[in-house]
Amino acid sequence: MSGRPLPETPEALLDELFDIFPQFRSEYVGSEDYPPNFHSILQEFTCFFGAELAALSEEQLRKFGDLVSAAVAPAGQLENAFGTCLLEHLHQIRAKRVLWPYLSAIAREKSQA
Repeated sequence: MSGRPLPETPEALLDELFDIFPQFRSEYVGSEDYPPNFHSILQEFTCFFGAELAALSEEQLRKFGDLVSAAVAPAGQLENAFGTCLLEHLHQIRAKRVLWPYLSAIAREKSQA
């Protein structure tokens, strides 16, 4: 992920997730009542990630691990959304062991919070 800018908008985050996980595009529902935000996107993505974990490629896990690691390095809305909507729930969705090798030390620390 180094050298690539972080998604600055919810739409940019969705685009990045769709690039890494094309199958998420067909499953993403969103809401008709309000525009997506980082938290709502990652809440929905976390359910998808847990359900599809066994079918994900090593390349997808590596790219996603890079995204997560870069997103949680600086404080901000994106860091908070990844922390509260994904990293805190890795154990619950049985994804911690699979994603762990692809995460930075900072992301691993936040997943234990």
